[in-house]
Amino acid sequence: MSVEVHPHNPAWSSQFLAIKERLERLLKDVPYKSIEHVGSTSVPGLVAKPIIDIDIIVARNHVQTTLATLTAAGFTDMGELGIKDRWCVKDPEQEPKRNVYVCVEGAIQTRNHLALRDTLRRDEKLRNHYAHVKLGLAAKGVDIVEYVEGKSAIIEKILRAAGTLSEEDMGAVSKANKRGERIGAIKTERLVLREFVWGDVEAYFGLESREEVVRYQNWGPRTREQVGEQVAEIVKGSAAVPRTHFELAVEHEGRFIGRVGAKVKKDGIAHADLWFSFLPECQGRGFATEAMKAFIPLLSGPLELEIECDPRNTGSWKLAERLGFERFELTEKAFECKGEWVDSLVYRKQV
Repeated sequence: MSVEVHPHNPAWSSQFLAIKERLERLLKDVPYKSIEHVGSTSVPGLVAKPIIDIDIIVARNHVQTTLATLTAAGFTDMGELGIKDRWCVKDPEQEPKRNVYVCVEGAIQTRNHLALRDTLRRDEKLRNHYAHVKLGLAAKGVDIVEYVEGKSAIIEKILRAAGTLSEEDMGAVSKANKRGERIGAIKTERLVLREFVWGDVEAYFGLESREEVVRYQNWGPRTREQVGEQVAEIVKGSAAVPRTHFELAVEHEGRFIGRVGAKVKKDGIAHADLWFSFLPECQGRGFATEAMKAFIPLLSGPLELEIECDPRNTGSWKLAERLGFERFELTEKAFECKGEWVDSLVYRKQV
């Protein structure tokens, strides 16, 4: 999913004001400090991703009250996502698209957002330089992970020009803008593997809501609400350091067709449980094999890899064999699933 940068749209300002009015109603009993329009859409004349960024600034002792009020109104608390003192809360309303954050008053990331906005509003030369970098990255077709990292140098330049952050603050901002253990888009002959984003919920629902996709799983077709919760957990997991949950969306010709993932445990023997699922109409075309061959090398070894499946799921164990896994164990009537006792077939491989 490549980042798209659009010319500045004067409507972004009025869109923010409408969202702000709604947030003010929801937070009428919460003593927040201010609700700020930040990010590139808040800077007149600056190109931007068409997503309204909003900071709800609160005193530290009112963070949990604010989060509780918003979650009660249907927002999803995504956590800090690797950035201290800034909580992402996903608004169920996404027309227009928006990112909403609960930010601690005076915290580094809060001051970073405001300093970046205010400096770009008054400094045309820096604004044009920033636009040039953003357009260049978008022209390369980068994903959001590469986009954020690619802007780090110019953001540091802008913040130094602002003159409001200390060297210690600048170090914290630089660290926050690095990818951590997030994975940039991986391109194979036919596929793109990339990190999940909130916008994948509908496509993910189109996969996990289908009976034939979850036939051999210990859960039934998922609801939209369940899928939303799952995507939120995937996004949270991508920001963790050290990272233990790796899950990537798989695209073919710009369309979401499946997912690949791993849960890594490094207590004692380093071990990773692998999984994959693809749309039925995309099965039998080698996509899963191609995706897993690209995915497995992303997991830093040495590792003991494991694929476990119901032996009736011939597609899974045949894929394991194509990937060079060896049959390790077959346990009859290993567990009860959907009202019947099922066998468990385990394949393993060392990398």
